[in-house]
Amino acid sequence: MSIAKEAEMKKILVIFAVLLAIFFVGCPISPPIEPEVEEYKPTDLKASNASTVPTTEAEIVAMFEGAPDMSGDPLVLDLEQFFTDFQSEPKASDSRSSTKIKSAGARALALAKDLSSSLQEQLEALEEAISDFPTTKSLDQTIDVNGEDIGSYLTFTKGEATLKADAQTVDDEPIDENISNITRFSGSNTLKVEINPKKAFYDCGSAIKDLKLKTNVSGDLTMTTKTVESAIVPDKLTLNYSESFALGFSVNFNGTGGKIVIKQDASHSGDIDIEKLNAAMEDMEQEDPQALEELLLPTFTIEVKVYDDQNTVQFSKTYTSLEEFGNAFSPPEQD
Repeated sequence: MSIAKEAEMKKILVIFAVLLAIFFVGCPISPPIEPEVEEYKPTDLKASNASTVPTTEAEIVAMFEGAPDMSGDPLVLDLEQFFTDFQSEPKASDSRSSTKIKSAGARALALAKDLSSSLQEQLEALEEAISDFPTTKSLDQTIDVNGEDIGSYLTFTKGEATLKADAQTVDDEPIDENISNITRFSGSNTLKVEINPKKAFYDCGSAIKDLKLKTNVSGDLTMTTKTVESAIVPDKLTLNYSESFALGFSVNFNGTGGKIVIKQDASHSGDIDIEKLNAAMEDMEQEDPQALEELLLPTFTIEVKVYDDQNTVQFSKTYTSLEEFGNAFSPPEQD
Protein backbone atom coordinates (compact mmCIF):
# COMPACT_ATOMS: atom_id res chain seq x y z
CA MET A 1 0.00 0.00 0.00
CA SER A 2 1.48 3.35 -0.99
CA ILE A 3 2.21 5.92 1.68
CA ALA A 4 -0.25 8.34 0.05
CA LYS A 5 -3.04 5.76 -0.08
CA GLU A 6 -2.42 4.65 3.49
CA ALA A 7 -2.60 8.28 4.57
CA GLU A 8 -5.97 8.70 2.84
CA MET A 9 -7.44 5.63 4.55
CA LYS A 10 -6.17 6.83 7.91
CA LYS A 11 -7.71 10.23 7.19
CA ILE A 12 -11.16 8.65 6.83
CA LEU A 13 -10.81 6.88 10.18
CA VAL A 14 -9.50 10.03 11.84
CA ILE A 15 -12.46 12.05 10.54
CA PHE A 16 -14.93 9.81 12.34
CA ALA A 17 -12.80 9.72 15.45
CA VAL A 18 -12.91 13.51 15.46
CA LEU A 19 -16.71 13.42 15.24
CA LEU A 20 -16.73 11.63 18.58
CA ALA A 21 -13.90 13.68 20.03
CA ILE A 22 -15.90 16.88 19.43
CA PHE A 23 -18.16 15.82 22.27
CA PHE A 24 -15.75 14.06 24.58
CA VAL A 25 -14.04 17.25 25.77
CA GLY A 26 -12.60 17.82 29.21
CA CYS A 27 -11.69 15.28 31.86
CA PRO A 28 -11.34 11.56 31.08
CA ILE A 29 -14.25 10.93 33.46
CA SER A 30 -16.88 9.00 32.05
CA PRO A 31 -23.97 8.13 36.04
CA PRO A 32 -26.34 5.59 35.54
CA ILE A 33 -24.83 3.41 32.79
CA GLU A 34 -26.46 4.14 29.45
CA PRO A 35 -28.08 1.25 27.56
CA GLU A 36 -26.03 -0.68 25.07
CA VAL A 37 -26.57 0.37 21.47
CA GLU A 38 -27.85 -2.24 19.05
CA GLU A 39 -25.68 -3.66 16.33
CA TYR A 40 -26.63 -2.59 12.82
CA LYS A 41 -28.34 -5.24 10.74
CA PRO A 42 -27.36 -5.74 7.09
CA THR A 43 -30.90 -4.74 6.15
CA ASP A 44 -30.22 -1.33 7.72
CA LEU A 45 -27.61 -0.57 5.04
CA LYS A 46 -27.87 0.28 1.37
CA ALA A 47 -26.45 -2.20 -1.15
CA SER A 48 -22.78 -1.89 -2.00
CA ASN A 49 -23.19 -3.27 -5.56
CA ALA A 50 -19.83 -4.98 -5.05
CA SER A 51 -19.21 -8.18 -7.02
CA THR A 52 -16.47 -9.45 -4.68
CA VAL A 53 -16.93 -9.58 -0.91
CA PRO A 54 -14.04 -10.35 1.50
CA THR A 55 -14.43 -13.52 3.58
CA THR A 56 -11.23 -13.43 5.68
CA GLU A 57 -9.21 -10.92 7.69
CA ALA A 58 -6.52 -10.95 5.02
CA GLU A 59 -9.07 -10.21 2.30
CA ILE A 60 -10.52 -7.31 4.31
CA VAL A 61 -7.02 -5.85 4.71
CA ALA A 62 -6.36 -6.39 0.99
CA MET A 63 -9.62 -4.62 0.12
CA PHE A 64 -8.58 -1.46 1.96
CA GLU A 65 -5.02 -1.73 0.68
CA GLY A 66 -6.35 -1.88 -2.86
CA ALA A 67 -8.74 1.01 -2.35
CA PRO A 68 -8.52 3.81 -4.91
CA ASP A 69 -7.23 7.25 -4.00
CA MET A 70 -9.94 8.73 -1.75
CA SER A 71 -8.70 12.33 -1.92
CA GLY A 72 -11.34 13.18 -4.52
CA ASP A 73 -14.16 11.18 -2.98
CA PRO A 74 -17.25 13.41 -2.53
CA LEU A 75 -17.82 12.35 1.09
CA VAL A 76 -14.18 12.85 2.06
CA LEU A 77 -14.08 16.26 0.35
CA ASP A 78 -17.31 17.29 2.07
CA LEU A 79 -16.06 16.29 5.52
CA GLU A 80 -12.74 18.03 4.92
CA GLN A 81 -14.63 21.20 3.97
CA PHE A 82 -16.84 20.90 7.03
CA PHE A 83 -13.91 20.65 9.41
CA THR A 84 -12.12 23.47 7.62
CA ASP A 85 -15.19 25.64 8.19
CA PHE A 86 -15.45 24.45 11.79
CA GLN A 87 -11.89 25.54 12.49
CA SER A 88 -12.37 28.91 10.79
CA GLU A 89 -13.40 32.02 12.68
CA PRO A 90 -17.02 32.88 11.79
CA LYS A 91 -17.54 36.24 10.15
CA ALA A 92 -20.23 38.71 11.18
CA SER A 93 -21.49 38.78 7.59
CA ASP A 94 -22.13 35.04 7.70
CA SER A 95 -25.12 35.33 10.04
CA ARG A 96 -28.44 34.16 8.63
CA SER A 97 -30.16 37.43 9.52
CA SER A 98 -27.75 39.62 7.54
CA THR A 99 -26.98 37.44 4.51
CA LYS A 100 -29.19 36.49 1.60
CA ILE A 101 -28.05 33.15 0.27
CA LYS A 102 -29.00 32.36 -3.30
CA SER A 103 -27.08 29.25 -4.30
CA ALA A 104 -27.42 25.81 -2.72
CA GLY A 105 -23.66 25.60 -2.34
CA ALA A 106 -23.48 28.88 -0.44
CA ARG A 107 -26.42 27.80 1.71
CA ALA A 108 -24.67 24.54 2.66
CA LEU A 109 -21.52 26.47 3.53
CA ALA A 110 -23.47 28.89 5.71
CA LEU A 111 -25.13 26.02 7.56
CA ALA A 112 -21.71 24.52 8.29
CA LYS A 113 -20.48 27.86 9.59
CA ASP A 114 -23.59 28.28 11.73
CA LEU A 115 -22.93 24.88 13.28
CA SER A 116 -19.30 25.84 13.74
CA SER A 117 -20.29 29.03 15.55
CA SER A 118 -22.86 27.24 17.74
CA LEU A 119 -20.53 24.42 18.64
CA GLN A 120 -17.59 26.73 19.21
CA GLU A 121 -19.68 28.75 21.68
CA GLN A 122 -20.64 25.59 23.58
CA LEU A 123 -17.05 24.36 23.66
CA GLU A 124 -15.80 27.77 24.78
CA ALA A 125 -18.32 27.75 27.66
CA LEU A 126 -17.16 24.26 28.60
CA GLU A 127 -13.49 25.23 28.45
CA GLU A 128 -14.19 28.30 30.63
CA ALA A 129 -16.07 26.18 33.18
CA ILE A 130 -13.16 23.70 33.30
CA SER A 131 -10.67 26.56 33.74
CA ASP A 132 -12.79 27.98 36.59
CA PHE A 133 -13.22 24.58 38.26
CA PRO A 134 -10.31 25.00 40.73
CA THR A 135 -12.18 28.03 42.13
CA THR A 136 -15.83 27.03 41.68
CA LYS A 137 -15.23 23.34 42.48
CA SER A 138 -18.39 22.66 40.51
CA LEU A 139 -19.05 21.81 36.87
CA ASP A 140 -22.34 21.16 35.06
CA GLN A 141 -22.10 21.57 31.29
CA THR A 142 -23.87 20.20 28.25
CA ILE A 143 -23.28 20.12 24.51
CA ASP A 144 -26.25 19.70 22.19
CA VAL A 145 -26.14 19.50 18.39
CA ASN A 146 -29.23 17.35 17.83
CA GLY A 147 -30.44 17.67 14.26
CA GLU A 148 -27.43 19.63 13.02
CA ASP A 149 -25.95 18.80 9.63
CA ILE A 150 -22.38 17.64 9.14
CA GLY A 151 -21.60 19.16 5.78
CA SER A 152 -23.84 18.22 2.88
CA TYR A 153 -24.24 14.48 3.38
CA LEU A 154 -24.42 13.54 7.07
CA THR A 155 -26.46 14.72 10.03
CA PHE A 156 -26.39 14.42 13.81
CA THR A 157 -29.64 12.57 14.45
CA LYS A 158 -28.47 12.74 18.05
CA GLY A 159 -25.56 14.65 19.51
CA GLU A 160 -25.56 15.17 23.26
CA ALA A 161 -22.89 15.27 25.94
CA THR A 162 -22.86 16.16 29.62
CA LEU A 163 -19.96 16.75 31.98
CA LYS A 164 -20.45 17.19 35.73
CA ALA A 165 -17.96 17.39 38.57
CA ASP A 166 -17.81 18.46 42.22
CA ALA A 167 -14.90 18.75 44.63
CA GLN A 168 -14.37 19.47 48.32
CA THR A 169 -11.24 20.97 49.82
CA VAL A 170 -10.00 20.65 53.37
CA ASP A 171 -9.94 24.42 53.90
CA ASP A 172 -12.85 25.39 51.60
CA GLU A 173 -10.30 27.30 49.54
CA PRO A 174 -9.74 26.93 45.79
CA ILE A 175 -8.05 23.71 44.66
CA ASP A 176 -4.26 23.91 44.89
CA GLU A 177 -2.26 23.51 41.70
CA ASN A 178 -0.93 20.20 43.03
CA ILE A 179 -4.48 19.26 44.20
CA SER A 180 -3.02 18.61 47.64
CA ASN A 181 -6.03 20.07 49.50
CA ILE A 182 -8.78 17.98 47.86
CA THR A 183 -10.66 15.72 50.28
CA ARG A 184 -13.18 14.36 47.79
CA PHE A 185 -13.83 14.53 44.06
CA SER A 186 -16.67 13.10 42.00
CA GLY A 187 -17.46 13.46 38.34
CA SER A 188 -19.65 11.99 35.66
CA ASN A 189 -20.30 12.35 31.98
CA THR A 190 -22.50 10.99 29.26
CA LEU A 191 -22.13 10.93 25.50
CA LYS A 192 -24.89 10.05 23.04
CA VAL A 193 -24.18 10.30 19.34
CA GLU A 194 -26.02 9.02 16.30
CA ILE A 195 -24.95 9.98 12.79
CA ASN A 196 -26.95 9.14 9.69
CA PRO A 197 -26.69 10.05 6.00
CA LYS A 198 -28.94 12.56 4.33
CA LYS A 199 -30.75 11.67 1.11
CA ALA A 200 -28.22 13.54 -1.02
CA PHE A 201 -25.47 11.19 0.15
CA TYR A 202 -26.84 8.26 -1.83
CA ASP A 203 -26.47 10.11 -5.12
CA CYS A 204 -23.09 11.74 -4.56
CA GLY A 205 -20.98 8.99 -6.16
CA SER A 206 -18.85 8.16 -3.11
CA ALA A 207 -17.10 4.80 -2.79
CA ILE A 208 -18.81 4.68 0.61
CA LYS A 209 -22.42 3.85 -0.27
CA ASP A 210 -23.93 4.08 3.20
CA LEU A 211 -22.76 5.08 6.65
CA LYS A 212 -24.38 4.93 10.09
CA LEU A 213 -22.81 5.42 13.50
CA LYS A 214 -24.10 5.49 17.07
CA THR A 215 -22.55 5.40 20.52
CA ASN A 216 -23.46 5.67 24.20
CA VAL A 217 -20.79 6.41 26.78
CA SER A 218 -21.40 7.03 30.46
CA GLY A 219 -19.97 6.48 33.89
CA ASP A 220 -18.90 8.04 37.13
CA LEU A 221 -15.66 8.57 39.00
CA THR A 222 -15.21 9.14 42.73
CA MET A 223 -11.96 9.85 44.54
CA THR A 224 -11.44 10.11 48.28
CA THR A 225 -8.22 11.08 50.05
CA LYS A 226 -6.39 10.42 53.27
CA THR A 227 -3.75 12.23 55.32
CA VAL A 228 -0.28 10.69 55.45
CA GLU A 229 2.42 12.55 57.38
CA SER A 230 0.43 15.82 57.20
CA ALA A 231 -0.02 15.42 53.43
CA ILE A 232 -3.31 14.69 51.68
CA VAL A 233 -2.93 11.84 49.18
CA PRO A 234 -5.43 9.83 47.09
CA ASP A 235 -6.89 6.95 49.07
CA LYS A 236 -9.54 5.35 46.87
CA LEU A 237 -10.51 5.76 43.25
CA THR A 238 -13.70 4.13 41.96
CA LEU A 239 -14.65 4.11 38.30
CA ASN A 240 -17.80 2.78 36.70
CA TYR A 241 -17.61 3.18 32.96
CA SER A 242 -19.49 1.83 29.96
CA GLU A 243 -18.99 2.43 26.24
CA SER A 244 -21.12 0.98 23.46
CA PHE A 245 -20.39 1.81 19.84
CA ALA A 246 -21.84 0.61 16.54
CA LEU A 247 -20.75 1.40 12.99
CA GLY A 248 -22.28 0.19 9.77
CA PHE A 249 -21.19 1.10 6.27
CA SER A 250 -21.39 -0.15 2.69
CA VAL A 251 -18.36 0.25 0.50
CA ASN A 252 -17.41 -0.49 -3.09
CA PHE A 253 -13.75 -0.16 -4.08
CA ASN A 254 -13.68 -0.93 -7.81
CA GLY A 255 -16.03 -3.90 -7.41
CA THR A 256 -14.71 -5.17 -4.07
CA GLY A 257 -16.66 -4.36 -0.93
CA GLY A 258 -19.85 -5.21 0.90
CA LYS A 259 -21.76 -4.28 4.02
CA ILE A 260 -19.47 -4.00 7.04
CA VAL A 261 -20.77 -3.91 10.60
CA ILE A 262 -18.61 -3.18 13.64
CA LYS A 263 -19.83 -3.35 17.25
CA GLN A 264 -17.62 -2.41 20.20
CA ASP A 265 -18.41 -2.64 23.92
CA ALA A 266 -16.08 -1.79 26.79
CA SER A 267 -16.62 -1.40 30.51
CA HIS A 268 -14.98 -1.05 33.88
CA SER A 269 -16.56 -1.28 37.30
CA GLY A 270 -14.82 -1.02 40.64
CA ASP A 271 -11.76 0.40 42.34
CA ILE A 272 -8.52 1.33 40.61
CA ASP A 273 -5.11 0.78 42.17
CA ILE A 274 -3.69 4.28 42.79
CA GLU A 275 -0.05 3.24 42.39
CA LYS A 276 -0.76 1.46 39.11
CA LEU A 277 -2.71 4.49 37.89
CA ASN A 278 0.20 6.83 38.62
CA ALA A 279 2.54 4.51 36.73
CA ALA A 280 0.10 4.29 33.81
CA MET A 281 -0.15 8.08 33.61
CA GLU A 282 3.62 8.27 33.46
CA ASP A 283 3.52 5.80 30.56
CA MET A 284 0.94 8.01 28.84
CA GLU A 285 3.41 10.88 28.96
CA GLN A 286 5.73 8.60 26.99
CA GLU A 287 2.86 7.95 24.51
CA ASP A 288 2.35 4.39 25.75
CA PRO A 289 -1.38 3.98 26.55
CA GLN A 290 -1.40 0.20 27.10
CA ALA A 291 -1.18 0.24 30.90
CA LEU A 292 -3.94 2.83 31.19
CA GLU A 293 -6.19 0.87 28.84
CA GLU A 294 -5.68 -2.26 30.91
CA LEU A 295 -6.70 -0.38 34.06
CA LEU A 296 -9.75 1.36 32.60
CA LEU A 297 -11.05 -1.18 30.09
CA PRO A 298 -10.58 -4.67 31.52
CA THR A 299 -13.53 -6.04 29.54
CA PHE A 300 -13.51 -5.28 25.86
CA THR A 301 -15.12 -6.82 22.77
CA ILE A 302 -15.18 -5.86 19.11
CA GLU A 303 -17.37 -7.74 16.65
CA VAL A 304 -16.68 -7.44 12.93
CA LYS A 305 -19.09 -8.80 10.33
CA VAL A 306 -19.11 -8.54 6.55
CA TYR A 307 -22.24 -9.19 4.50
CA ASP A 308 -22.95 -9.39 0.79
CA ASP A 309 -25.85 -7.49 -0.78
CA GLN A 310 -28.10 -10.53 -0.23
CA ASN A 311 -27.50 -9.92 3.50
CA THR A 312 -25.66 -13.21 3.92
CA VAL A 313 -22.76 -13.08 6.36
CA GLN A 314 -19.41 -13.71 4.69
CA PHE A 315 -17.15 -13.02 7.67
CA SER A 316 -17.78 -12.82 11.41
CA LYS A 317 -15.36 -12.71 14.32
CA THR A 318 -15.21 -11.31 17.85
CA TYR A 319 -12.03 -9.80 19.30
CA THR A 320 -11.47 -9.38 23.03
CA SER A 321 -8.65 -6.84 23.05
CA LEU A 322 -7.45 -3.87 21.05
CA GLU A 323 -4.18 -5.69 20.48
CA GLU A 324 -5.93 -8.69 18.95
CA PHE A 325 -8.07 -6.46 16.75
CA GLY A 326 -5.08 -4.38 15.65
CA ASN A 327 -3.00 -7.42 14.82
CA ALA A 328 -5.83 -8.90 12.76
CA PHE A 329 -6.25 -5.87 10.53
CA SER A 330 -2.75 -4.46 10.32
CA PRO A 331 -1.32 -4.59 6.79
CA PRO A 332 1.55 -7.09 6.48
CA GLU A 333 5.00 -5.60 6.91
CA GLN A 334 6.90 -4.98 3.72
CA ASP A 335 10.40 -6.45 3.34
